[in-house]
Amino acid sequence: MPAVKVKRASSSVDMTAMTDVAFLLLTFFILTAQFRSQDAASIETPSSISGIKVPDKDIMTIGLGKDGKVYFGVDSPQDRIAMLDNISAAKGLTFTDKEKKEFSLMSNFGLPINQLKSYLELPEAQRAQVKQPGIPTDSTGAGATNELKDWVFNSRKANTGLRIALKGDNLAKFPEFKNVLATLQAQNINKFNLITGTEAPPAGWKAD
Repeated sequence: MPAVKVKRASSSVDMTAMTDVAFLLLTFFILTAQFRSQDAASIETPSSISGIKVPDKDIMTIGLGKDGKVYFGVDSPQDRIAMLDNISAAKGLTFTDKEKKEFSLMSNFGLPINQLKSYLELPEAQRAQVKQPGIPTDSTGAGATNELKDWVFNSRKANTGLRIALKGDNLAKFPEFKNVLATLQAQNINKFNLITGTEAPPAGWKAD
């Protein structure tokens, strides 16, 4: 009696379905990814131990560089455009739709208002080379030359739910920080978040 040969099962695995899923996931992440725009300046914050997290939306950030320059930004592109419209109306300025679009892509900036339009007209590669001089402030917080007060006021006018965060460099000097505080207090703003680096808490530490 002849031996019965058992048909061998194929050892190959059909990868078509897995490949389709991989490409679908890749397409999803590419289409939904939000690329972070370049910051106007690098700010190295001090570290601290805190259980409180800075809100990740509806946030206005005032940055203070190690050289005392002040930077400003809001998180929402829509709020940026509305804020720029408010500034334009208050200062009698005009920005084109293209300039507004470019401004909406800037997470923060440190320019006097009279330099903003010419800055937005530059090609992106040239803008990256510009050393921004910082937003003018003063010790009174409400002087005519203090433009930080204008940005704070008009950003809150664009979004009344904005919360404020201060991000100061580890080497920033107190006089410049005092000017920023004076600007906020001149608008009766006494509550804000401080952005710091994360420091590991000691054993037994608990957040309040």
